[in-house]
Amino acid sequence: MNAIKYVLLGKWLGHPLHPAIVHVPIALWVGACIFDIMNLGGLGGNSLVRTSFWSILLGLVATLVVVPAGFAEWSEIKREKPAWKLALWHMILNVITMLIFVASLALRWGDAYDMNKVPMGAAVLCFVATAVLGVSGYLGGRMVYEHGIGIGRESKTEYRALAAKAGANLPAKD
Repeated sequence: MNAIKYVLLGKWLGHPLHPAIVHVPIALWVGACIFDIMNLGGLGGNSLVRTSFWSILLGLVATLVVVPAGFAEWSEIKREKPAWKLALWHMILNVITMLIFVASLALRWGDAYDMNKVPMGAAVLCFVATAVLGVSGYLGGRMVYEHGIGIGRESKTEYRALAAKAGANLPAKD
């Protein structure tokens, strides 16, 4: 395994990198949506317009690390596994989300940055992108909880031993 993939998969951390860092753009983008709602409700004026702008921009910058880490995880899934197709849809929805946020950011650029109200089109795009992000996040959760993507770094026996040591209520062995 090359050094870049080693880093992107989070081997150096002892757990996958993608799920650990994906919360950064998610939090920034959901925050931007909340700031837009507050601004459209008459709160904050230009300070919330600018805060939302920077939240979207920094969320897009954060994806420069999140996307390669996610792609590295996806490349580890065998194509014949059901999780591969689920991960493909997760990735497609995330690309759509990013593109919508880029469009929202573009509508906020220039004169809109100095307005007291967020442009309605930019806010609507932010709401739509956040909804698509929610669906994508749901699919990401299914990959982990239903298919075990990214968690099989130790053998089943080692995981059972760790869970037993922690006092988990374990089902009978298969």
